[in-house]
Amino acid sequence: MSGQGETPTRLIRSRTEPFEAVVRPPGSKSLTNRLLLLAALTRGEGVLRHPLRADDTDRLAEAIETLGAIVRREGEVIRIDGGEGRFPGGGEVDLGAGGTPTRFMIAAATLARLPVRIDGSPRMRERPVGEGVAMLRDLGASIEELGRPGCIPVRVEPGSDGLRGGGLRVGRTASSQFVSAVMLVGSSTRDGVVIEFEDVPTSQAYLDLTIGVLEQVGIPVRVGRDDAGNLQRIEIEPGSVPSFDLEVEPDASSAIYPAILAASRPGSRVEIPGLGSGSLQPDAAAIGALESFGVGVESRIDRTIVTSSARPRGVELDCTAFPDAAVGLAALAAVAEGPSLLTGLHTLRVKECDRVAALACELRKVGCEVIESSDALEIRPGGGVRIADEVSIGTWDDHRMAMAFGILGRTLGPLRIEDPDCVAKSHPGFWRELDGLEDASGGPGPLGGG
Repeated sequence: MSGQGETPTRLIRSRTEPFEAVVRPPGSKSLTNRLLLLAALTRGEGVLRHPLRADDTDRLAEAIETLGAIVRREGEVIRIDGGEGRFPGGGEVDLGAGGTPTRFMIAAATLARLPVRIDGSPRMRERPVGEGVAMLRDLGASIEELGRPGCIPVRVEPGSDGLRGGGLRVGRTASSQFVSAVMLVGSSTRDGVVIEFEDVPTSQAYLDLTIGVLEQVGIPVRVGRDDAGNLQRIEIEPGSVPSFDLEVEPDASSAIYPAILAASRPGSRVEIPGLGSGSLQPDAAAIGALESFGVGVESRIDRTIVTSSARPRGVELDCTAFPDAAVGLAALAAVAEGPSLLTGLHTLRVKECDRVAALACELRKVGCEVIESSDALEIRPGGGVRIADEVSIGTWDDHRMAMAFGILGRTLGPLRIEDPDCVAKSHPGFWRELDGLEDASGGPGPLGGG
């Protein structure tokens, strides 16, 4: 780490030996955020076992507390007393840099009894929320934009009867999170919601995840699809959210990083218990996509195993279904044998940073030739040769950038990662996990994730 008073950094040095490890990442961020909101709306109690405890999820839990929900944290368990479809209070909430928590909370605030002001970090104030606000207004919400149009801060003035609900026609959106937010509050509206899609939905895999979560807690969802399996219609009737007690599976978006390290190091093996073949998390499919790099992936009912026997090969890969994981896959492409083309990256432009531009900038520092387009990256590795002199890597205040280049540093380092603490947004124990993957001799290093 850097000296006192300076911006923190973390030096990652390369290793060459193959390794074996068992890694259970923390609970899924996507699942935890969805279940937190549903638990607060139950008719009874919602129980989350092994949820993610990180900045994003903690801020959402604090926000629903501000609105009057009773949240009890008991070690690896969170219990929430539900409000039967409404929040008893209101107030001011700050969701930091969390895109999903912010968009979910705007929808949740329409079910409060008192006005709610929603704000976040400077970067979050730049990220779009206007589409979600427009959808909620079409369902009867009263929402005032207090700053730039289409951005937070916003003020939600709930109606005396909560949110009316009704029908929505949805075109191409900047983020699937807006539609998921409407789905999560759908059964708590007066009339329910019917969503009809005029185009193939953005990040459809995350909408399928939301459908799966709703069904898991006992909320009926009627779904219509076209012949290609694309969503055309979602219908959620009004009704109570049943009590539930659920285990949160490990986070696939965090699991991709130790999997990529194994893929980068021939002869290595990583086992990820708890993340099995039945996972609906979109980034679970990204682990499977490692096979296109020539990596062995075995997906069992209760775990996933990644093995490598040779240097990864270059790929042409459509990342539309798992855009967040594309950050890590780009780091793997940087050490592959041959060029790679990653497409389907348009949603990465409006994440914690412009991840397409950030990846292009930082990958060039490690010797890659990178051609950037609106929704794709062509990456030509610099021969997989380790860097002679230390290179400083900007993380752009983005947890995924920090994790991806932390992994890359183990192969191409030395890399000095700027602002390493930004991983707290989704995986506070990431650096401890990375250090534990390999012991001092390079042999097996089993580890439980933080």
